[in-house]
Order: sequence, then C-alpha cells, then structure tokens
Amino acid sequence: TLLLNMVHSGQMKAMPARYYSESREMNVIRPLLQCVEEDIREFASLMEFPILPCNLCGSQPEAHRGRMKLLCDVFDTFNPNARKNMISAMGDIRASHMLDENLREACGLDGLTGRVVDSERAALIGEYGVEGDEVNGAANGKKSSETQESIPKSFIEKML
Repeated sequence: TLLLNMVHSGQMKAMPARYYSESREMNVIRPLLQCVEEDIREFASLMEFPILPCNLCGSQPEAHRGRMKLLCDVFDTFNPNARKNMISAMGDIRASHMLDENLREACGLDGLTGRVVDSERAALIGEYGVEGDEVNGAANGKKSSETQESIPKSFIEKML
C-alpha cells in the first residue's frame, strides 16, 4: 500500500496496524503486519491451515499490487531485509528530514529548516534540539537515546 500510494498518488501513507473503520463501524487490527508473506505461507503450510482461494485486489497477475511485489523482489536483491526495513521505516518517521512543511510545523519544527522551535512538541516525536540553536544537536548534551523514556519494543504492546 505504501509503494502504491507513493507511485500512483504521490502520498506517503499506508494502512496502519490498528485503525477504526467508519464504514463498517469496527476496529481493525493487523497483527501480522510485520510478518513477511512467505513466512506466513510457510507457517500455514506447516500447521496445515486450509488456504482459501482469493481473487481480490492483489492476486491478479497484472494488478498494481503484483507489480509492487516484483519491485519489492528487486529491493530484496539489494538487501534481504528490505521488506522488513520498509515496514520498520513506516514506524520511524523523521519529520525533520521530510519535505512536508506542515508536518514539520505540527511536530514543533521550523517548516523550512526542520530546526526545533517548540522543544516540548518536538520531544514527543524524538526530535531533541535546543530551540533557536544553530544545530539540531541533543538537548543538554545528551543523546536522544539517553533522554527517551523506556518504550515497550513489542509491536503488539504498542497496538494495545
């Protein structure tokens, strides 16, 4: 979904791990989001789960999703962890390095330069700089990893 949106609509967005569907009036949780499709397929085979035939959006050979899978296959030739890294990257956005000025401002950064202008808001997204400082260095000389609170690392814990 991320690649489809980037290529076809020029937007960086994907389906989140947990969201509320207004049209169906239900919460959707995608617990296998960080699992590689081949691993799921292998596990289902080992467990002898029945595989239901599917002719939905991604299964037709000429569909855009099929083409994006081919593109991901190419990425895998560069790095075998490419797919996992792309999913991890969706949860580790650096607003200061994005082109969206509105996003930067909403995150307590200067829209044009990405410098911290509101340290309280910027700290919420892991941007640690001193307001008005020449360089977006760490506040009080500490590295960001030293100033962040201990956050649960489990993907499932974050969704709950």
